Amino acid sequence: MKTIAKNLMIGFIKESQSRTRYEMYAEIAKKEKYTLISTTFKELANHEKENANWLYTMLQQLKKDEFFEDIIVEIKCATTYGITKDNLESSIKVEDEKWLELYPNFANTAEVEGYLEIAKKIRKISQLKRNNSQRLKMFLNLIVSDTYFKKKAIIFWKCMACGYEVAIDDLANDFSCPSCGHLKSYFQKKTLQLIPEEKSLEQKANTGWVCMECGYEVNLPELPDDWECFSCGRSKAYFKKKVLKQTTYKISTIQTEKAHWKCLECGNEEEIELPAGWKCRKCGYPEDLKL
Repeated sequence: MKTIAKNLMIGFIKESQSRTRYEMYAEIAKKEKYTLISTTFKELANHEKENANWLYTMLQQLKKDEFFEDIIVEIKCATTYGITKDNLESSIKVEDEKWLELYPNFANTAEVEGYLEIAKKIRKISQLKRNNSQRLKMFLNLIVSDTYFKKKAIIFWKCMACGYEVAIDDLANDFSCPSCGHLKSYFQKKTLQLIPEEKSLEQKANTGWVCMECGYEVNLPELPDDWECFSCGRSKAYFKKKVLKQTTYKISTIQTEKAHWKCLECGNEEEIELPAGWKCRKCGYPEDLKL
């Protein structure tokens, strides 16, 4: 049996038990009035479920290469179940162990054994674990410094390329992502309400962009000139701006101005600002379209 099979099983077990612990931690945080921490634990629990599902699916694919049934592994699992502060400390320790040691080693093993796609995915999971750790550390610092209930909200920035998050009021102009190296223009500003606000009908407008090729959406005021869709690889020219109007408790219907184009050769229709050199995706006809 190849080592990667055992590693996938270890990862599956760790993600599965982390999911259950985070669900339990969410209930404790809720009782202690840490509403946002409770929500975060629930979100992380869903992430763990997705990771576990992928790891187990990959394990089933490996069984097609070599036959095996039961796998015996030795694994270290956390047992902390206490107040939110203790639960955060335990969770940070687990997430750090995953992104600093466990998953990088798993990825290296997968590459050595020839499973390059599995290695690539495992490295992405490792990156997510790093982001999880940073997020949990932010909450732990607020509790330790006794400022969680003294602040109404905290501001943080999220890299739209890799998901890296940093809690700071503003980013320096020369700031670059410590995780993937992208510049400040790739960061989206977010505000986390530590203490829930009363419902209000006041509307706020957010600007976002949608890829007209694959539908990928990103919430940034402006896209960098070198922007590429993280889903299909299309350039900035394929993205169309949209405006979201929202209240504190719901988002209204997206409002966009639609530019409609029709191919004179085959009749194919598009709702997109056509970039230079555009050719019909249906028949390949040159940029001779009529509005």
